[in-house]
Amino acid sequence: MPLLGTSYSFLYEIFGGILNVINKMAEKYPSPTQFYVAHKVLVGIYEPDQIKIVLRSKNCLDKSIIYKYGESLFGTGLLTAPVYIWTRSRRMIAPIFNAYMLKKFFKVFAKKALILNEELEQIAQNNNEIVFLKYIAKCVLGITCDTMDIKMETDILHQFMKAIKRLKEIARYRFWKIYLHPDIIFNLTAMGREQKKILNFMQAAIDKMIQQRINHSNTVKYNDDTIDCSSLDMLIASSHIEKFTRKEICDNIITLIITGSDSITFTTHLVIFMLANFPKIQEKVYKEMLDIYGMETPNTTPVKYDDIQRMHYLDCVVKETLRIFPTVPLIGRKLMEDLKIGNHILPKGTDVVIPIIHLHRNEKYWPNPLTFNPDRFLPDKIKANPSYYYIPFSDGPRNCIGMNYGMIAIKVILATLVRAFIFKVDKSIDIKDIQLNIYIILSTIKPLKIKIEKRNLQQNSVKIC
Repeated sequence: MPLLGTSYSFLYEIFGGILNVINKMAEKYPSPTQFYVAHKVLVGIYEPDQIKIVLRSKNCLDKSIIYKYGESLFGTGLLTAPVYIWTRSRRMIAPIFNAYMLKKFFKVFAKKALILNEELEQIAQNNNEIVFLKYIAKCVLGITCDTMDIKMETDILHQFMKAIKRLKEIARYRFWKIYLHPDIIFNLTAMGREQKKILNFMQAAIDKMIQQRINHSNTVKYNDDTIDCSSLDMLIASSHIEKFTRKEICDNIITLIITGSDSITFTTHLVIFMLANFPKIQEKVYKEMLDIYGMETPNTTPVKYDDIQRMHYLDCVVKETLRIFPTVPLIGRKLMEDLKIGNHILPKGTDVVIPIIHLHRNEKYWPNPLTFNPDRFLPDKIKANPSYYYIPFSDGPRNCIGMNYGMIAIKVILATLVRAFIFKVDKSIDIKDIQLNIYIILSTIKPLKIKIEKRNLQQNSVKIC
């Protein structure tokens, strides 16, 4: 197995250059390939059949060392927990995302989308370019908190948004600075002290909410079918069965808030930018909305749960966005036992990295990979591609537990906004020119700006029909 005995490529570029390095490695060396990140040895796996073996193996459930600095955000939450904790956490959290709860959450999705719609009506009057991300972020964080029945005052909500952003910056920065890796050193730095202060604020706020729900639940019997428990109530109740500490409950709630709000925000924002960047595709999405809702506005006819099943082209657009911009661009696993990959035996303890973003942008599997083409996901075309060519939510036992929740929330927001607004850019941008930050959750280096224009339903219907 090739050994790249230098880490220069990974150290020279904190922001996004890692994608180019991964692509060059994959072109030059066969999978699996051994390489260094800083002083740590990792094994990269790029081939779909090999990826399938890793993700579906019961001996590849532990998370890689690349998540170590995400622990400062998530503690022992579902994303970063060692497998013995993850198994219990998964059992505790899974009921929150069942079909019954998704239907219950749908009202929150629709309500928050309408609030965002009203907010954007004022902004549309100015006809200025805006950084749309912050409006989506506020909406989605509201969705995440409301579906968990976490009540936050407006100022606390804003502080949470700032805290999440800053913690991600710190984790990313620390990952690329070898001298900050030891906790004993990092904790003595100004950045280490700042991180501790932010985490103390978040944990105290969540802990207070947990205690309030516990006090409330003293009068509630969870086995009473007439009681409509919130997802936070369900977490608290199941934590008694799994014997979780208060800290572990708090870590999982923070994990759900950050990963849920961040991934939905980023994908929704990128879809809207793609629609602005490719107006013909935007018109096709709008035509589909007209077929479903006619001339009715979102305020008079909000999105309903059953409508989602009819949004076939919008589904293709979201999937194509996730192909090019997977929210989690890299997956890391630590082998719990020896594993055979191709002609190689990877020893127990090996840290494996799966670059989803490379797989999704590989022309071997996706012709013209940087061309935005939602038609790739039409039923007759997607059948031709093996499932492991496309894994935006990972796969296997440790896949994304909230993928259905996320997809529904994204479509509700988009279906609401596309009916009310036209999204535009002053100048279209080639996808290859969109620079990315790659760590745990994908982001863009430079903010993507768009203009929004309120739709004239009558004129647009004549134009499309």
